[in-house]
Amino acid sequence: MTRAWRSMLYVPANVPRFVAKAPGAGADAVILDLEDSVPADRKAEARAALAEAVPLAASGGSAVLVRVNRPLRLALPDIEAAIAAGAEGILLTKVLGPDHVVLAAELLAAAPRRMVIVPVVETAAALLQIEAIARAHPLIAGLLVGAEDLAAECGAQPDDELIVLAKRRMVIAAVAAGVAPLGTLGTVADFRDAARIRDLVARSRRSGLVGATCIHPSLVPILNAGFSPSEAEVALARRHVAAAEAAAAEGRGSFTVDGMMVDEPVLIRARRVLALAG
Repeated sequence: MTRAWRSMLYVPANVPRFVAKAPGAGADAVILDLEDSVPADRKAEARAALAEAVPLAASGGSAVLVRVNRPLRLALPDIEAAIAAGAEGILLTKVLGPDHVVLAAELLAAAPRRMVIVPVVETAAALLQIEAIARAHPLIAGLLVGAEDLAAECGAQPDDELIVLAKRRMVIAAVAAGVAPLGTLGTVADFRDAARIRDLVARSRRSGLVGATCIHPSLVPILNAGFSPSEAEVALARRHVAAAEAAAAEGRGSFTVDGMMVDEPVLIRARRVLALAG
């Protein structure tokens, strides 16, 4: 599976004071937004601002992605501006299906460097194609479910079990395709309740999600900590791997650690923990 961004901070590309603060937020990725946070009459201004906003946002060490618009008449110049500004990839909003991803990848082929795509599934029709979307192109780095839009279409709330089910399906599709499943099993729109969000992130990580987006810098350290393995997890993973190597050297296929039997699924989880720990 692709190495994930634990925290992905949305920043409106047309608000210079927010862009200027982005390098200090500590996010693994900054998403310069051209879509929902930018009014219709400011789209061109936000697009033009990418030339300065992308290198500024990247100056703190974060990856920089651009969330592009739909329809196509907006997406095309958005993608071209993201390429010209040096962004590392795009969030492809309201993705229609695998062909939509392939068309975006053709545009990114004009970039002088490899750029990635994170498709955002925001409709019921796209959700029914999520497995095909996940494996549509090698440039896909991760998947997101746009809970607000999907919930609105379905007449549900963004934290309802229906949307949680969609995100669980996304995890399976992403893992099968070898890309990062991103998001949480609920909404982080109300960023004031830190304790609730910490619990939500913990539950999301247990369900296989590896990173999430947020709209406020105060959530970045919560996401970074919540999607990182703890010191105790890393220590246990190291004991599991070391015991496996010792058992293999002795010709044994089964063994215990701390009084518990260790098998291949446990080792897979241990190796993943160590990979996430860097």
